Amino acid sequence: MTETNCPYCNFDDFDVIHKNDYGAILPELKPLSKGHCVIVPLRHVSSFFDITDKERKSLVSLLELARNELQLRHQPEGFHIGFNDGAVFGEKSQHLHIHIIPRYKGQTLQLDERWGIISSN
Repeated sequence: MTETNCPYCNFDDFDVIHKNDYGAILPELKPLSKGHCVIVPLRHVSSFFDITDKERKSLVSLLELARNELQLRHQPEGFHIGFNDGAVFGEKSQHLHIHIIPRYKGQTLQLDERWGIISSN
């Protein structure tokens, strides 16, 4: 099932980094670091706890693939991996997406409102 206004249901195939039967790796539209991408199920589902075992295994496989590709392309020092589950952060999309954010030496990770962080500026 796809949702008409969901950016994770209606992505351009040109943007796909990799895809399998149950999910895709897409570049993050507002990246927090070089190479930041998201792993999404192809089916419109909002919670990690509502995906099937096949989808879960598929997403974990894509997460591993994304990590390996980012290691080769950008050689980060590490990764920040996470996702929000539920409406507590005011997410615009109700489509599950797992962030993989490369971390680089000397670069501070500036989390934003997507992670429930409110700037004190």
